[in-house]
Amino acid sequence: MVDFKKWQFWRMLDADGGLAWVAVSRPDAHARIDRVKFWTLLPGQERLIANWFISADHQLPEGERQWEHDSIDAWDFCDAAAAVPEPSKDDVARITRPEQVLTFDQIDSIPLVKVTGKRDLEKILRARASR
Repeated sequence: MVDFKKWQFWRMLDADGGLAWVAVSRPDAHARIDRVKFWTLLPGQERLIANWFISADHQLPEGERQWEHDSIDAWDFCDAAAAVPEPSKDDVARITRPEQVLTFDQIDSIPLVKVTGKRDLEKILRARASR
């Protein structure tokens, strides 16, 4: 079962309204860096990775952001996780070379199953396979 209390769930929409990323954040985390960090989904790896450029984008005023940051509930997160495209190789490489907000050691990852639970992960994977 999805852990509603620990995580805040997000989808990032590009300028034309298309789904670009799904992410989680921990606004109630103890460490400040974990309160501003966004972990975005790498669907093929079933992992969420700390994404410095999404984290930086979220700190900008809404009118200056590259993506629209839409707070969603856990059920919508599961639906979005089933539909989000794989990030490009360039985006994945960019995540691992932080330029602001995060340092290299703060680029950590979380298995998707730790956020969704096994049953919801299986639903996500089935939905992705049937696309």
